[in-house]
Amino acid sequence: MKKILSILSIICFSVILASCNNDTLEAESPIGYLKLDVSTLVSTNNNTRSVTPAPGNYNPKTIAVTIKNASGEVVLQTQDVANDAKFKGNIILKPGKYTIEGASAGWDGTDSGFGIPYYAGFTSVNVVAKTLTKGTLVLTQNNVKVSVNYDENFRQYFKTAKCIVTSAINEVAPRIFNLTTNGSAYFPVANLNFALHVVNKKDQSFSMEKDITDVKPRDHFIINYKVAEAGSMGGVTVKVDDTTHSYEYTLEIPRKSGVSMEAFRADAWSNFADLSCAVTGKTSNFLESNLTLQWKKNQADATWNSIPAADLVKGENDAMTYRLKNLDPSTEYVYRLHYEDADNKINSNEISFTTEDQVQVYNGTFSEWYEEGGIIFPNARGTSYWNSSNSGSGSFGYNVTSPVEGAEAYQGGKSAQLKSQSIVGKFAAGSVFTGEFVGLVGTKGAKLRWGVPFTARPTILNGVMKYTTGAIPSNAKKPSVEGAAAPGENDACQIFCALLTEQLKVCNTTAKGYELSTTFNWESDPRVIAYGTITQNTSDASWKEFNIPLVYHNLKAKPTHMLIVCSASRWGDYFYGYPGATLLIDELNFTYGEPTSK
Repeated sequence: MKKILSILSIICFSVILASCNNDTLEAESPIGYLKLDVSTLVSTNNNTRSVTPAPGNYNPKTIAVTIKNASGEVVLQTQDVANDAKFKGNIILKPGKYTIEGASAGWDGTDSGFGIPYYAGFTSVNVVAKTLTKGTLVLTQNNVKVSVNYDENFRQYFKTAKCIVTSAINEVAPRIFNLTTNGSAYFPVANLNFALHVVNKKDQSFSMEKDITDVKPRDHFIINYKVAEAGSMGGVTVKVDDTTHSYEYTLEIPRKSGVSMEAFRADAWSNFADLSCAVTGKTSNFLESNLTLQWKKNQADATWNSIPAADLVKGENDAMTYRLKNLDPSTEYVYRLHYEDADNKINSNEISFTTEDQVQVYNGTFSEWYEEGGIIFPNARGTSYWNSSNSGSGSFGYNVTSPVEGAEAYQGGKSAQLKSQSIVGKFAAGSVFTGEFVGLVGTKGAKLRWGVPFTARPTILNGVMKYTTGAIPSNAKKPSVEGAAAPGENDACQIFCALLTEQLKVCNTTAKGYELSTTFNWESDPRVIAYGTITQNTSDASWKEFNIPLVYHNLKAKPTHMLIVCSASRWGDYFYGYPGATLLIDELNFTYGEPTSK
């Protein structure tokens, strides 16, 4: 009996002890229960839930949930709350405050794409010991939906159409809606730009833009494009449904029979361009004060510069021109016409152009020379650019053109010396020219090809010079050419430059296939695009600068060749001048700017 009582006592003691232990555990670590209901609020924007999962198996309806305690520590989380056993039934948690966050799993909604709505939401709960707390986590669409529709008449008037939707967030990829695009695109919350580009049946381009601001999550922007009535600038109508967060914009696109803006042509020089454009078919609601000419440095630039219509030069038949200055050489630019009022933001086609390079004179410092067969050439060996009268006089053992150095040269470097001389009873003028020496015509003259390949359009030939002259011998035979000095008068030097449409084959005497250089008319020959010259019949005490403006005979044509001729004796082609006339030249270079014309 005692034994039985003893066993019962032990059992009772154990039950009491267990009961005490449970009370202690419950006192130290009480628990509560959370019943969590997670739902996504079907966006009030139509068809948001009926989406096709995006590439990478992203499914906006797969919801990730994270539960954090008051200290911000994660106590429970999942990547798929609907299929995670830990979130089914009652969730055991310590008493306290909790934050519950949920979002579409596998993506953070920071980029754009078709068919990818992004859901997110959060709630907070207070879990009480021994109590079942109910929590509701409602997720709503947190990005912006965009739909673009084209009116059926679009295909009647336009060959192609595309709307490029761009976010104000630079890192977000733009999305393109063309005539065959189906579905809606989604963007993170930021201002949007809708840029429409169309090409009509006559291959004329046209574009217009619409900015959307004050963008909020769940917004649905519906852009409808329709063709405007003939003779209309078009307009914009807006429907707003605050209950569904939908904003429907209907934009009318002008067609050819209405107002037409067109950029035509850019005549680009090295640091300016003449731009041509026109606006035709103006309607009563067209205000010129809303028109600008826009330009930017290249297609990649985001910002356009604007020129008001009042600054454009008006021509015939609604044509307009503008000279765009201070451009960089060898640089791409683009321009267009832009019209903007309360209802319209319309652009013409865009014209791209590239400014010309600012090509300089090769060996204009005359630092490069070489000798071959006793003849001195003002080039680096292996280069054909400059030539001189040495190719003729050198046959008789004389180089009338040569380098000088040290004190005689400009600033102590190396310069070209052109010294006229009497050789074997014939007068030979010291000279250099750009081009080729072909050959002698006995002792009567020389055949030359004037000009080297050159396509730039400079406006001034600059350099430095020092000239020493003297009286032409009294027994010299004066040539029958207008302006020639008489015997006893001072000889004169000449420097001239011409831009040409071809290389000239010339000779100072009669030669088959060659023109007479002595009768060439620099002012009227159609092959001369620009020309400039200086002459001087007095001596210089020291070096001086000179500038030769190139006067353009044709502002539209572009040269193929460039000619520079420097001669110590202006009438050397006629074997006439002062033996000893010396022209020192150096630092030949071109200046580029706005041209003067005849």
